[in-house]
Amino acid sequence: MLVASTAAGFAVQSLLGASVDCAPRIRAVRAQADAFVSGTMRTTNFGRLDNLRVDAAPRQRAYVRFGVNVKSGDVTRVNLLVWSRTRSHAGYQVRLAYDRWREGRITYANAPDSSPDFVASGPVRARAWKAVDVTPLTDQVSGGDNSVSLALTTTSAKSVDLASRESGLHGPRLVVVRGGGREGGPPPTTTEEASP
Repeated sequence: MLVASTAAGFAVQSLLGASVDCAPRIRAVRAQADAFVSGTMRTTNFGRLDNLRVDAAPRQRAYVRFGVNVKSGDVTRVNLLVWSRTRSHAGYQVRLAYDRWREGRITYANAPDSSPDFVASGPVRARAWKAVDVTPLTDQVSGGDNSVSLALTTTSAKSVDLASRESGLHGPRLVVVRGGGREGGPPPTTTEEASP
C-alpha cells in the first residue's frame, strides 16, 4: 500500500512494510536566525522584523542560518524553502554566507561576505512557498560545521519581500533529505558581484 503526505509543496511517499533504509528520510529545520541588511542604513539592525527584504537598488540582502550539519550521514539533497509575500520575475540568488553573525547585531557594515557561487530561485509568486535546491552550495560547507548560513541577494531593483522566522508558520526552512539516492541539482552559478 502506498502512503503519501504533503507538506509545504513536498510530497513524501513510502511503501508500507518496505525497509526504512530504502526510503529517503526528510527533515525540515526551522531557521535559527535571520535578518536583512540595507546599504542605505549601514549600521541599523533588522533582525527582529517579521520580513526579510532583498533588493538591488538600494542594496539589501537577507541572511538565514539553520542549526543543522548537512555533512553528517547520507545527505542526498538540501532545499531552502522560503515564503514570498511579493512576486518577482527575477527572484533571488542563494549564496553561502561566510563567518559568524548574530541576528540582533548584524548590519550592512558588519555583515559577512558571501560566496560568488549561487543558486537562482527563478521567478517567485506572491503568497507562496518557493523551494530552491541548494545542494551544490551545501557541498562546500565544512564537515565540522553544525550550521548552514545562507545569504539572499537579487539583481532586481524591485524588492522581494520574504517572511522571516518571526512571522511564525511561514518562516524559512531547510529541508534535508537523507538516503534514497541522489539525483543531483543544478550546478551553482558564479558571479563577480561585490560583497558589502
